[in-house]
Amino acid sequence: MTEVNLNNYFLPYQVDHILDESPAVLEEKSRRIGITYANSFKHCRRRNLIDYPRHLWFSSADDSAAYEYAQYCRMWCDIVEASVKEILEPYDDVVNNQVIKRNNYIVQFPNGSRINCMTSNPKRFRSKGGDVVLDEFAFHENAGMMWDAASPTTTWGFTIEILSTHNGESSLFNSYFISNFLKVQRGEATFDGLKMLPWHHRRTTIVDAVNQGLAEKVYKLTQPDPAAREKFLKFCRARCRNEDQWNQEYMCVPSTEESTLIPYDLYVACQMADCLQPAAKCGKGPFYLGFDIARTKHKTVFWIDELVGDVLICRAVVRMHNATYGTQQQMAEDLINQYNIVRACGDATGLGDMLVEKLQERFGTYRVEKVRFSAPVKDAMASRLLGQMQDKRRRLPDDIECRESFHAIKKTVSANGNVRYDTTQHDEEHSDEFWAAALCGEAANTAADIPMCYVA
Repeated sequence: MTEVNLNNYFLPYQVDHILDESPAVLEEKSRRIGITYANSFKHCRRRNLIDYPRHLWFSSADDSAAYEYAQYCRMWCDIVEASVKEILEPYDDVVNNQVIKRNNYIVQFPNGSRINCMTSNPKRFRSKGGDVVLDEFAFHENAGMMWDAASPTTTWGFTIEILSTHNGESSLFNSYFISNFLKVQRGEATFDGLKMLPWHHRRTTIVDAVNQGLAEKVYKLTQPDPAAREKFLKFCRARCRNEDQWNQEYMCVPSTEESTLIPYDLYVACQMADCLQPAAKCGKGPFYLGFDIARTKHKTVFWIDELVGDVLICRAVVRMHNATYGTQQQMAEDLINQYNIVRACGDATGLGDMLVEKLQERFGTYRVEKVRFSAPVKDAMASRLLGQMQDKRRRLPDDIECRESFHAIKKTVSANGNVRYDTTQHDEEHSDEFWAAALCGEAANTAADIPMCYVA
């Protein structure tokens, strides 16, 4: 066997993967960064460095992926001048009481080791022993049965690797393995079985890969090129339908579409391309204002709706970041005057309390209301906004920040029945636009109580 210089073939994160000899590897990975490619070399190399049989059982989500892995193995064996034999082992797979012809692709080494590349039928792991690689584990149809069948394969001192891009929050890969591993790290593990396995957690996003030379490899460049890296990331991002797809396919963040309060399809159904209009170009109203106040970490958002028939049409979304309270107060006053706001509701839970009081002094408590966020209040406002969208009684801007803000809201109910609204994706995402819109809906809902003599 000819030893190869890994740096001639692989990027640093791939080399790290190849040299990782941990008995249990849990790897979150971006699409198309060559982790499975590197893994095939890792196991060919391992079998060429020993003088005894050590089998590998590789399973991916479909037959074509198993075949591709076998071809990678064959290529590496040619490069390192290893003498191997390819074997095609046909077998019958029974799915939903139907017999399907499958193939087990085998690369056999002179020392008796075999790399077996199979589909994702758990039965294929029964009565087997050796190292295990479960590739794209989140996309296996029977992931739980696969784990149950595959994990005992490693009982006699063999290794197991679970490699996958994410496939939603509820996939076994995320809900069991990743979440429980993180609990182990935090000392919160309650299941000793997972705690006892010496998992090595790896995580490689597209940004990590690009920072280590992926773009240059794709573009066949010989020197680091920041412009090429930026171009490549923009190209990957541009192909994604939304932030959720970008996060899952490339950034190792599971899709929140299953758990979000406002799915993308629902938001898009309520979009109106030209709804944002200056006051002079709008109808006669009435107009309502909701605002969520922040200072540095999050945004201040002012949201204005016009009621047309029984539909609330968004007419303005004004965002301010790191603005002084005086500047924010002036903006609120200008908007109230420009749109002749009938009623405004502002979050007075914390930082907004002083601003709402100043506006009440200027416009009166009938036109400006303090809303203190509590679990019941947030539940009522969020449920109202959701219902209006489901009934198509909201028109929302075709704006990515608004769309992501709405999509980031997640409703959870605790064991004792308490309702919480959290964000599904990032710590920095506070869903400011969503809550400003919900406060605007609160203003419209309570506007009937306002004596019209108080409206300018």
